[in-house]
Amino acid sequence: MKPIAYLTAAMVLAVGVAGAAAQAPIQSFMGTVKAVTGSSVTVERISLTGVFTVDPKTHVAAKGATTKTKENKEAGKPGLTVPDAVHVGDLVVVRYREVAGTMLATDIQVRTPAPGAAATKK
Repeated sequence: MKPIAYLTAAMVLAVGVAGAAAQAPIQSFMGTVKAVTGSSVTVERISLTGVFTVDPKTHVAAKGATTKTKENKEAGKPGLTVPDAVHVGDLVVVRYREVAGTMLATDIQVRTPAPGAAATKK
């Protein structure tokens, strides 16, 4: 009987953690991109620095991104990744949730591309 109780407790805890993540309020941070990798974006605003975790669900809004994503998919390639559309020097607004002690980016909007770093040029 104890294994069932432990399993039930684990499932309740997992659902509770997932529910808490979904309930975390969305916040925003505006600044200049200082670093971009496949798993994170570092953004600086005056003396504040935010390191945001990105994943395949992170939505990126950048001029021309929809067209480039469509072209890639038609060519049999995956859609754009965050590093494809966000570059060092871009002015961005990051919408994020705090999940398990990390800032998970849900949406990144490129407001002003860095000079010479057009995200979606061919």
